[in-house]
Amino acid sequence: MLWWLMAALFGWLAFREIYYGYVPRPGFDRPNPESSVPYAVVLALIALAFAYIPTRYWFFERGLTEKARALSENSMAHVHCNTMADTIFDRNVFAAGHAQFETGRIVFQYPWCARLMDHVKRPQRPSDEELFSMQIFAHEAMHIRGERDEAKTECQAIQRFARASMLFSISEDIARVNGMAYFNNYYQQRAQHGEMSSQYFSPECAPGKALDERLFDSTWR
Repeated sequence: MLWWLMAALFGWLAFREIYYGYVPRPGFDRPNPESSVPYAVVLALIALAFAYIPTRYWFFERGLTEKARALSENSMAHVHCNTMADTIFDRNVFAAGHAQFETGRIVFQYPWCARLMDHVKRPQRPSDEELFSMQIFAHEAMHIRGERDEAKTECQAIQRFARASMLFSISEDIARVNGMAYFNNYYQQRAQHGEMSSQYFSPECAPGKALDERLFDSTWR
């Protein structure tokens, strides 16, 4: 919201600068002869710069919503990227992401949408946070798909990590390498990181074990 307010403020200043170059101000007989078009252009560019970030996120959210619907097979799914202010006042502030089963709403806390954007830009060399951002997307989509148990949801998401990545036009080979990197490293560490993290882990989440769905496009196929 702050970005839009700043964009509106500078846009209004640019408009005022041009407007009073042609129309007299209240109490004056003639337009302002000192009105500067270059100054108005600078103000307009600043307004556009402030509008760029929320506009970029708005388009990204729309793309995430389409992909979440495809992955979850639920037409109610829709994704929102929280700003820093949104995150501070979110009841689930300590969760990287969360989903509302009844409404299909998926929320990414700040700054995880940005990390996912970074991952999509350079999938060949993802950081740990970028890998985790893709897993958040797949995990919350599985909640919207209907699974509530965290360990089962996480395992379903891992098996669809490659599928989720390919929805972002990441090649299949890279998608599988990244998915297995998450599974072999970050996921295995969950069992050792305390109760909050371990609730997402199950020893049965592995190829050929009880939680293996044997998907035709499984990440660990």
